[in-house]
Amino acid sequence: MEPLTQRSTLSEMPMRYANITDERFKFLDSFLKASNSAIVITTTSSDDYSIVFANHAFEELTGYESHEILGRNCRFLQSKDRRQPQRAAIRAKLSEGKPCECVIRNYKKSGVLFWNRIYIFPLTVDGKVSNFVSIQHDASAEKVLLSAAKENSRDRDRLIKELNAKRLKMERLSVELINAQEAERQAVARELHDEFGQRLSTVMMLLHRARPDFLPAADKTLMGQAEAEVGELLRLVRDISASLRPPGLDLFGLEESIRELLRRQLRSTSAWSFDFSYSGERLLPAIEISMYRIIQESLTNIVRHAQASHVVVKISTFRNGKEIKLLVLDDGLGFDSSSWYENNAKASKFGLVGISERVQLLGGTYNIMTEINRGTRIEVTLPIRVQGSP
Repeated sequence: MEPLTQRSTLSEMPMRYANITDERFKFLDSFLKASNSAIVITTTSSDDYSIVFANHAFEELTGYESHEILGRNCRFLQSKDRRQPQRAAIRAKLSEGKPCECVIRNYKKSGVLFWNRIYIFPLTVDGKVSNFVSIQHDASAEKVLLSAAKENSRDRDRLIKELNAKRLKMERLSVELINAQEAERQAVARELHDEFGQRLSTVMMLLHRARPDFLPAADKTLMGQAEAEVGELLRLVRDISASLRPPGLDLFGLEESIRELLRRQLRSTSAWSFDFSYSGERLLPAIEISMYRIIQESLTNIVRHAQASHVVVKISTFRNGKEIKLLVLDDGLGFDSSSWYENNAKASKFGLVGISERVQLLGGTYNIMTEINRGTRIEVTLPIRVQGSP
């Protein structure tokens, strides 16, 4: 088969092989001309890879007529827009006689820019590359969509970055809010202990000193009752002060503070067990005090409402050490959990609601599983943030 040159057309190409009939050649010629894909054929007989064939679809794509195309190099479609890296890639593949694919900026006869997706592959005659076939498609719409997708991707990345920044800011503000609440509680606890508690202690001392002045037995009985009332009031003030700010949390850590809390709140009501398996670095104060408050509120509800005979508290790591998990279980009366949040909020019972909101502030999860007469299971997970972390 002779190679196509710029002085020949596809229909004039002579046949050299017996297995290629005129009918099959005509069919190929008809197919190329009728194809909806823009097709050009260039020759290697010139150094400039001149165009020797262009079908009607190529004329439609570019706006040029056949006589304006034949004999020219395809680069004329680039107009003056020659600084495109794809040009060098195409030249390298052509010099090697290898196929290639690229998307390049081309210009119609009208001057309108379009993105041309080009597939180039070689034709060989007697083992040598004689021509290159180029199939071309207008990829402008694809480029527009791709550009829009990239822009959307940039917008998405920007929004994700902004959301992450806002999330980090919210986490910092949440920790600051919890710390502020605890500082206020600590101040109230200090006032109760240092002022009210001290004054009650002074009243108790005065009652003791005044006891000898009350000679009648009835007066001494009244004195004893007064001393008992003041003593009970003093104990109540100390308990309230301790509940407002656990005195041992900063000094002895979370494990011992929770153990003491269990002893104090369940000393006369329920048997209890406590399993503490966290062995990492000291947690952020806001995390520690929040876990303490969650257990404290849970125990208060158990004592007041559950009538439980046994309570279990477990603290462990979760999700490969990224979260800390807290479980509080009891075998008490339980309650209807179908709408506990709304019901407690409407009834101004903010204990469980407060726990849920505190957990959400810290980016954790909170779940209550309970049924009437089937006990209650409170499950909390919080992200592990240790002291000194940002």
